[in-house]
Amino acid sequence: MPLINWAQTDPLPTRYKDVNLSLWTKGTSGSGGKSNAEILTKTVTEPGATWLRLFFEDINLGKNSSLTITSELDGGTQKLTSANIKDWKNTSAYFNGDKITLRLYVAKGENSIGLNVKELGIGIKDPNTKSQCGSNDDRVDSTDDAIGRIVPIGCTGWIITNGRLVTAGHCIGSRAQIIEFNVPKSNPDRTIVHPGPEDQYPIGNFVSPYPNSPSQANDWGVFTASANTQTGLTPIQAQGKSFNVVQSAPGNTIRITGFGTDTGIDNQTQQTHSGPLSSVTNTFVRYRADTTGGNSGSPIIDEATGNAVGVHAYGGCSGSGGSNSGERATIPAFWDAMGLGTTPPPPPNEDCSGNVTSYPFSESFESNFGQWEQASSGDDLNWSRNSGGTPSSGTGPSSAADGSTYIYVEASGNGTGYPNKRAILNSPCLNFGSLSDPNLTFEYHMLGSAINSLTVEARTNNSGSWASVFSRTGEQGSNWNQASVDLSAYAGESSVQLRFNVVTGSGGSGWQSDIAIDAVSIQNGSSTPPPTCSDLDFNDFQIVGFSNQDAAGNSSVGGGGASLTLTNNTWKYIAFNYTVTPNTVIEFNFSSSSQGEIHAVGFEDDNTLTSTRYFKVHGSQNYGVTNYDNYSGGTTTYVIPVGNFYTGTMDRLVFINDNDAGSGNNSTFSNVKVYEGSCGQSALAERAATLENVTPVLGTEDEGDLFGLRISPNPTKDVFSIYLSGFTKGSTNAFVYDILGRKQAQITLQPGENRISTRSLSLGQGIYMIKLDTKEKSLTKKLIIN
Repeated sequence: MPLINWAQTDPLPTRYKDVNLSLWTKGTSGSGGKSNAEILTKTVTEPGATWLRLFFEDINLGKNSSLTITSELDGGTQKLTSANIKDWKNTSAYFNGDKITLRLYVAKGENSIGLNVKELGIGIKDPNTKSQCGSNDDRVDSTDDAIGRIVPIGCTGWIITNGRLVTAGHCIGSRAQIIEFNVPKSNPDRTIVHPGPEDQYPIGNFVSPYPNSPSQANDWGVFTASANTQTGLTPIQAQGKSFNVVQSAPGNTIRITGFGTDTGIDNQTQQTHSGPLSSVTNTFVRYRADTTGGNSGSPIIDEATGNAVGVHAYGGCSGSGGSNSGERATIPAFWDAMGLGTTPPPPPNEDCSGNVTSYPFSESFESNFGQWEQASSGDDLNWSRNSGGTPSSGTGPSSAADGSTYIYVEASGNGTGYPNKRAILNSPCLNFGSLSDPNLTFEYHMLGSAINSLTVEARTNNSGSWASVFSRTGEQGSNWNQASVDLSAYAGESSVQLRFNVVTGSGGSGWQSDIAIDAVSIQNGSSTPPPTCSDLDFNDFQIVGFSNQDAAGNSSVGGGGASLTLTNNTWKYIAFNYTVTPNTVIEFNFSSSSQGEIHAVGFEDDNTLTSTRYFKVHGSQNYGVTNYDNYSGGTTTYVIPVGNFYTGTMDRLVFINDNDAGSGNNSTFSNVKVYEGSCGQSALAERAATLENVTPVLGTEDEGDLFGLRISPNPTKDVFSIYLSGFTKGSTNAFVYDILGRKQAQITLQPGENRISTRSLSLGQGIYMIKLDTKEKSLTKKLIIN
């Protein structure tokens, strides 16, 4: 027994502040509510805060109204509606930085819409505390997608195969409110950084005996988490990863992965360490793997198999002895709460037969499965042969990639085809004794709203653990994709077995997760290069004005359809049905003779502006996704991993050459390609497609309003210009107010550039607000005079 044990939580350093912030509609138009949609905004600032979180006292979002909250620091955004605010228990996500903007959209016909904020959660710096086994902290960075951080209590939680989540019993209760995944590094001073709201999930119900009967044997908890407000996905759907939990005794090495405290940027970020097993009983596992505060709730992982055998709960290591510990999955109530059945599923362990020595060894499943065989144990489903589309709408291919037949996993049938049902297809024994560079190629198709995972695994001599050699999770587009898998690590081996391992989706739409493969081939050396992605031919599309932004409308197709040129204030789109996945890339050449305000490209799913989808490469306006805003002249090739910024089903591709303030500029987009992964493209494309943890840099200037109001230069000493959009019809009156709200001047503005002298308005040094009012809306901009 260890000499001392302590629960390993580490609550977020926080202070709470009472606030009195209200944002409500001011009136109604009769009993039917507002006659037009309305947008109200407010800003919340707390200087020095590392993060902010809102607690609402009253909030009414009607049926169609919504509240959008955005961090000024990193652009993280959460959209709350009447449907999801209940899951969040009248609170918001965590937002990095010390300033957030609230944007209340009041839908037409709705009244009494608004909110009161009663309390503000404020992130503060915390002292440095740390403990671990031995004299050194041997933890290293980890990126396990199935493991998240529970806040504000400061614990770890993880996903199991049926979509439920597990943590320590002492982590549950009112202080366990949100579980975060894909957690970024902390700040150098140890203050934590939250992921975007799209990676935060409100925690639902807990099952645990610990609150009523606190003891080490009861220190486990199982819980659920609601779907994300931004993506609509549950944790297992979004992360595409889960732990297989087993009741068998672990091997000699234990791995603990979680969000323990640390110094600097590693504080409460995901780290992992393995150490020797100390002892095991029917209730407890003890080990000498490094852990610190915040590791409570981490999975206890059997290093030999990767399976979870329990949940970590207590520290007890010292430099001279002791051990950390947690509860085993063999505790009957713990196993029942996880809902994994009466006994854990047996690990697949089927010996291969045959002896393939002649290569290439190919199979397109035209008449049968050839020498590939269905697993007889360790899975739930069989693979099926098919031609044409699958029976389920919105998922599966429409035809084979090679020949007329392919094989796939049919996910229909709640409880039979999903959730999280496994299908395994085994290869015969492959003799690589004469191969110096074995390689596997195949076509795969993964389309559907609940796609889970496809993995190719390998082992030798019918023994040992299966090793993953290829893996894809989530939607991969509506086309067949080609995989090329390097198997050189198995060169010279006389008995190699491969298997295709598919897991279907979870949730109510789990049936939309059919996964297909075709044209499987194993050969010595790489196969013929994958097909190159073809350029868009603009002659095949109608060039259509986008939203309300296409003022000039000047466009032309050139290069035999290879290029599209936009001139002056022109926004265009082409109809382009495409499912953007985490692997989607857009590649194009760009050139411009003169800089306008916005030169950009992006996907859309309707005819309204969504600035976070447009990749700006040039221009004077701080708008859209600006990570690639580096054009300096000539013709530049851009390879943009769209799927690292957003995903979803899109129906148009938008091209932007915005210039509200003048004319004469242009944008030429040529050799435009859209593809998944590298698709045979350059090394630059392949690197772009595999980027991870890209942080969007979002512009701060609006484009969607009809005014298009901009002031330049600002600050100014005397003469400045006010620009109005060409969509503004006729003259518009603007009023100038000082910082105390007193009207100082009135200006009549025309569309385009209006040059104004501060002297002519009798304005001295100071800060002023310029306000435009129409029947539809009002807009205010700050002017600084030095």
